[in-house]
Amino acid sequence: MISTRDLPRLPDVDGLRRLLQAMAILDAILSPEWQFRFYSFNSRWTRGEQMGSMRNGQGDDFFALFNAHGCFLKGFAHEAPMSPYRDDGSKRLWSGLIESVPVEFARCLRQPAFSMEDTTFCIWRRYGDSSWQRGEIEFPRGPDPPACRA
Repeated sequence: MISTRDLPRLPDVDGLRRLLQAMAILDAILSPEWQFRFYSFNSRWTRGEQMGSMRNGQGDDFFALFNAHGCFLKGFAHEAPMSPYRDDGSKRLWSGLIESVPVEFARCLRQPAFSMEDTTFCIWRRYGDSSWQRGEIEFPRGPDPPACRA
């Protein structure tokens, strides 16, 4: 399983883009009506940017923005212990989750479509990076819940 605790199994930026495009095409073939699809890909999100996404209909989602610098990926898993809807009722993001996002992806943090207030994981990879990056996070004890693994 891939987890933000262990990122090396993710493909590189262009590999992830191809994978998300393929999944969106297959989903479009199987589900011609957009509202019933899990995966989508917008090759013209904005000038010079593309966006792949997943929504499972149960509240979990992710958004992957591709630009000239690389890829920014954020997601929300509603059963994750790092959910902003934790038991303490504070509705705040997990410490360290987005504070280290590089300037090349800073606009993503203000993108209304990404619902940054609903974030349980956030990773990025610039073309010059040798691996996927994340903020300095103190993860909760124990393994990721099964629903939070992808």
